[in-house]
Amino acid sequence: MRRVWSRDLHNLVSGIRDGTFKYEEKPKKSIDWSSYNEAQLNELADMLKIIKDSVDIAAHNIRETHTKIKGPGRPRFPNGDVTKALLLQSYFGASDRLAAGLLKVFDSKLGISKDFSYKTIERGYDPERTKEILDEVFRLTNEWSNSNETTFGVDGSGDPTTMKVNYESKRAQQRKEREEKDDSEQMVDAWPSKKKDFQYSVISSGIHTKIIAGFSTSSNHHIGELSHFPEVMRQTYENAPNMKIMLGDPLYANRPVCNLTYYYDVSLYSLPKSNVTLKNKGCRDWSRMLCELILDPQGFLQVYHDRSISETVNSMMKRRELTPIRKRLDCRKDTEECLKINIHNLRQSCYLTYLAPQLTKLQKYQGG
Repeated sequence: MRRVWSRDLHNLVSGIRDGTFKYEEKPKKSIDWSSYNEAQLNELADMLKIIKDSVDIAAHNIRETHTKIKGPGRPRFPNGDVTKALLLQSYFGASDRLAAGLLKVFDSKLGISKDFSYKTIERGYDPERTKEILDEVFRLTNEWSNSNETTFGVDGSGDPTTMKVNYESKRAQQRKEREEKDDSEQMVDAWPSKKKDFQYSVISSGIHTKIIAGFSTSSNHHIGELSHFPEVMRQTYENAPNMKIMLGDPLYANRPVCNLTYYYDVSLYSLPKSNVTLKNKGCRDWSRMLCELILDPQGFLQVYHDRSISETVNSMMKRRELTPIRKRLDCRKDTEECLKINIHNLRQSCYLTYLAPQLTKLQKYQGG
């Protein structure tokens, strides 16, 4: 019986991969363009308000103690104010100097009482200044908009540090070279470049909310995409207590990943290789996933193909911020990537209040 099932599994996966399997597509969702237009018209005012509110709440939650720090020289600017400036800078995709100028325009909207120089903004990228607040803002956005989300997709990407490179082109070239050299079914875990021309990140995002629940980032190309997944999975589980399903591209169709998701009582959906076997080798959820694929391929694929939403989230961030990574120190690159992810979550939370208010705990700001 297992031999028959294995043959059926191989034929099924091969048919899905070469396009001969007839997949019944789900009906396309309609878009409420009136609400979408309203969300875009109010985006700037809403973003200024939510940046101010989220940072103020985060700073209060962690009981910031910067006012008690004494030493030579003038007092440090509040970390909360610096964090607001960095989020404003990331939202506009501005340089440090331009961000200092933007503060002169929006300081009252952000609740910042004093102007400060671009050097203060530059030093804000050091993790000891803003990381704790940014982590709390990230948690808050998930508490507001991901608390009821059950399905998440994981996807890796890279932000270039120069305009001369493109992540998707590099990844496509890498796959082509690997197929010519080795078995075409072998998945590629290594990043597509040995130079520090990308800031590599792996994110997990809600399929219905498009809010990022977990992420891991590094400029070290020696750390493969799968190596980031345990941290991403841990954060997702903490930020989304109702998580039941994790979706991933074929790279994640392996027993170690399946074991990890099963540890968190989460079901993995990922398309395996054509030469896969039904042997679970100690991973019970592996058998569950493959048997579900064999017995109900249409139902399996309807769940699995939602993973493209996580790719959409990466695309949303790249299209909104076209500038490459500006920082050169690794720790500051991590902060810059963290800012982009927080800005995405804050913006998406605002849009949800117009497009899907049932998915978020926030209320419309209505232009601040």
